[in-house]
Amino acid sequence: MQEKSPYESLQTEEYNHIFYSFCTYVSLCYDKKMNFATVFLKLLENKGLRDIFISLIDEDNDFNAIKRFIQTEPSISKSKYVTKFLNKFSGLE
Repeated sequence: MQEKSPYESLQTEEYNHIFYSFCTYVSLCYDKKMNFATVFLKLLENKGLRDIFISLIDEDNDFNAIKRFIQTEPSISKSKYVTKFLNKFSGLE
């Protein structure tokens, strides 16, 4: 098994901190306690939140940012609310 370099470990820790801080921010903005699936739905629905997330994690586009969110918290793919939303989803703004 290949061990991560200190730089990669630091990058991973920094991303995780940004990810969880962003989820906290979204919860505070909506003044609700939210699970990751709900935060993900808000991210898909709100272009402003998506832009903030993309900027924070230093990604190039919506697709990569959403993919990274799912990789970080794969449990959202099992959410019935996310599945229902995506079935009637017409695309990102």
